[in-house]
Amino acid sequence: SAYVELHKLQGGHSDTINCVAFSPNGAYLASGGDDYALVIWNVSQGRQLYRTLFRSSVDYIIWHPTLPDTVIIGCSNGTLQQFHEFSLNNSEQHDINLGARSTIHYLDYDANSGRLAVSMGEEVHVTREKRPNYYVGDVVLPSPPAPEGMEDEDPRLRAIALRFHDDGAALVVSYLAHGISCWDTETQQSRWHIPMPDVRPNMQVIRALCGISPDAYLLSGGAAISPHHRYITVYNVKDGLDLYALGPQKKAKAKRSYKFDKPPRSKHLLQVKYVHRGHGIISGSTSGQVSIWETTTGEVCQKLEHGGERRTCIRPILFSHKLSYVATGTAACGQNTYIKIWRARI
Repeated sequence: SAYVELHKLQGGHSDTINCVAFSPNGAYLASGGDDYALVIWNVSQGRQLYRTLFRSSVDYIIWHPTLPDTVIIGCSNGTLQQFHEFSLNNSEQHDINLGARSTIHYLDYDANSGRLAVSMGEEVHVTREKRPNYYVGDVVLPSPPAPEGMEDEDPRLRAIALRFHDDGAALVVSYLAHGISCWDTETQQSRWHIPMPDVRPNMQVIRALCGISPDAYLLSGGAAISPHHRYITVYNVKDGLDLYALGPQKKAKAKRSYKFDKPPRSKHLLQVKYVHRGHGIISGSTSGQVSIWETTTGEVCQKLEHGGERRTCIRPILFSHKLSYVATGTAACGQNTYIKIWRARI
């Protein structure tokens, strides 16, 4: 059924919202932004529970799948922390120290193996939580094959989506300009690779998305892997989303496309997410509108109007069999910075 607006959360952020994530039980929402703030919200009541500041923008947040009331936070200055409990008396911050320090783009955690994958700068790191809040080891995955025809241009490496596979034994990495690779986390060998399709964005777009252009702006995300690990859907930085089959391919060919009604107003990466157990795909836009498509047909199920803001970043989560929540955050400043929570009964 259609999503309806449940809450409009204001007052927690004063600058662009980079990431939002629901807790495993759906009771809480964590958000991070360019105002250096991490905010924890009560979803059912639509109110702020806790707010703390870091020394740089909070770019990515995930909830720990096994430790209650715990989030893992990545910041633009390379800060990587596990934040536990949310009160003035009991909050704890535990640093996750890797062999490098750079901007955090994406995080994924595998509950079966206790492994944490981190897209950091131009590298992808994998570490393991030996006991609560204590990580050991640091493995850096090799660089993917260089895109054909781009060797001389040397586009910057950037992993825009990570997803553990095979109980943590493999990691699927989607790169901005280097295609999609599946890496064995034990041997660091490539299991398979999907090259960048011919419709890839041009070098001017890639350089802008990499942050070389002074007016470039990056939203975490840009690709999503289906719950059954059969497909990956990628924002093509042109006119919508493209769906590809996961696995070894000599030449990438989109099996289905999901088109925007309006062309992008600016060349920025948008977040993509599977919902409804993989039956739906949702994406933000640069025009203040959020679209939900049916995965198999490509038809638009619903559009969530966000008030006409210039940009919208989104990270929706399906958390139960009966209720579905979607959270959408604006890329704006001041009073135009807010989060909307949408609810639907399934």
